Amino acid sequence: MNDIYLSTGAFTGRINGRNPHLLTQFHHLLDCDGFEFMLMSSFDAVMPDLISEYRSEGIRIPVLHARKELGDLLSTPEDTAFRTAADLFRQNCEVACALGASRLVVHGWGVPDSDSFPEMLYDRIPALDRIAHEYGLQAVIENCVCSHGSPLHHMEALHAAAPDLTFTVDTRCSEFHGELPATMESPLWDSVIRHVHINDYIGGIKDWDARYPIYQPGKGQIDWELFFGGLAAHNYTGSITLEASAMLPDRVDCETLNAGLGYIRTHLKQKTL
Repeated sequence: MNDIYLSTGAFTGRINGRNPHLLTQFHHLLDCDGFEFMLMSSFDAVMPDLISEYRSEGIRIPVLHARKELGDLLSTPEDTAFRTAADLFRQNCEVACALGASRLVVHGWGVPDSDSFPEMLYDRIPALDRIAHEYGLQAVIENCVCSHGSPLHHMEALHAAAPDLTFTVDTRCSEFHGELPATMESPLWDSVIRHVHINDYIGGIKDWDARYPIYQPGKGQIDWELFFGGLAAHNYTGSITLEASAMLPDRVDCETLNAGLGYIRTHLKQKTL
């Protein structure tokens, strides 16, 4: 049985001032098994209060999405960038532990350098993973979009360099690179893919202008029969997060998000019958 989570980044964003209290106000109306908490820099000053707020409400947060800036720092060749990334990651690990999370989604590369220096990434990413283990946490490296290579290639290379490293597959990133079928056939599912992000996509291969908006599942071009069939074929029992956004200025669009969560559950059920 897969745990189905909802990303707080699906309803917390610029349109509502990145209001972290929306989770407290609406969590009980969202039909998920818990939340993947999207950590943002704007939360830094109030994070201790937010931790107390969420814990007192009994909100289940099994996954923390580490700061996206980590990918940018890991991709930057200067040694100071990696030291900054390591320090920031330790702070993220501390927040994850305080929230009761056991897993962190991590961007392994990002703007502007992306995957320009792959061998450097293959050294740096496992180093962050070792830090996560110091805190008793599991880092799951996301298959983020790449400027040069492809995320599947880098996951395979990282697995060869560090066989214990675990991964997150984001459906939109796979579709963006035109490699969703190849990703679903990968033997990595049988050993080290531990988490999934569900988003839909409309656009061509590496169509940078099509990265936004992010569509709810079933509203774009992704072949969901292929995707969920692949999960069933690999007997995937890991967690799944709906990350597709539906944002409002003053509340949470529970109807849209619950429909997306229902879409996932329905397809999982159909493929396991």
